[in-house]
Amino acid sequence: MISKEFLTKIPIFKFLPEEDHLSLVSLWKLKTLKAGEVLFRKGESGSAMYVIEEGDIEIFLPVGPPVNEVQLSVLREGDFFGELSLFADMPRTAAARAVSDTRLVEMQRGDFITFVMERPSVGISMLAEMAKRLQLTNDLITSLASKNPNEEIEETLSFADRVSDKIAEFGGSWPFIFSFGGFMAVWIIVNTLQLISGPFDEYPFILLNLMLSTIAALQAPVIMMSQNRAQKKDRLKADLDYQVNVKSELMLQQLHKKMDQLREEELHALRNGLQSQIELYETRLQALEGKKKGKQKLKKK
Repeated sequence: MISKEFLTKIPIFKFLPEEDHLSLVSLWKLKTLKAGEVLFRKGESGSAMYVIEEGDIEIFLPVGPPVNEVQLSVLREGDFFGELSLFADMPRTAAARAVSDTRLVEMQRGDFITFVMERPSVGISMLAEMAKRLQLTNDLITSLASKNPNEEIEETLSFADRVSDKIAEFGGSWPFIFSFGGFMAVWIIVNTLQLISGPFDEYPFILLNLMLSTIAALQAPVIMMSQNRAQKKDRLKADLDYQVNVKSELMLQQLHKKMDQLREEELHALRNGLQSQIELYETRLQALEGKKKGKQKLKKK
């Protein structure tokens, strides 16, 4: 079972007095999971917080094919999750599954609320830790959305890498083709027409062939190095796009939930308004019927 020393390793309970730690120990209940067993699924009502004593828990988000699911994080010994369920009966925003045989402890919301009502310092400590997590999440989303793969690659380039990129850029351009074609034309004309003296590279231009093969042998690996960095840049860009898309999907789901909640509240208010109007009409109708009966009685008299 969970111990007082183990509780001191959990950030939200770290700075609590010793007597609070002793009281918290009795609120936790042991729970074991087999490898691959699902602890809870997305959308299920949450009513407990969990702390991992041994093993690993994978937090994942079910999505559509072809990926089917996205791994958000892997929690290990000493990590806690599901703390929001201690404050409100909210549906789970992700699913949790045991990676290996796992032993964890859980605390139910009812027991925790009773404990916090007696010791408000526990609630304040947990709210501070949740605020830190929210800030880290906001920073993560901002960094993912603002990262530029070109800048990320440029920061790690050495002088040799920059030179190879320049060579590859020039070697795949029209200026290189025109300048190299002009050089070969001048070389062939000088060694064919013998304008000044005897040819220094007679036909079939063995020295020119040697130069061309040397340039090709050196240029090929330089271009390949540049292409490898371009592929690395593309992979980084694809990873960043994928992560941003996942975060955007989560934010859209939360937005849909808020819209559904607002719509439900609006319908509830509209229903209450209609109900009050119906009650008002019924009251007026009863008053009119009472007046009619009173008049009829007077006429009979």
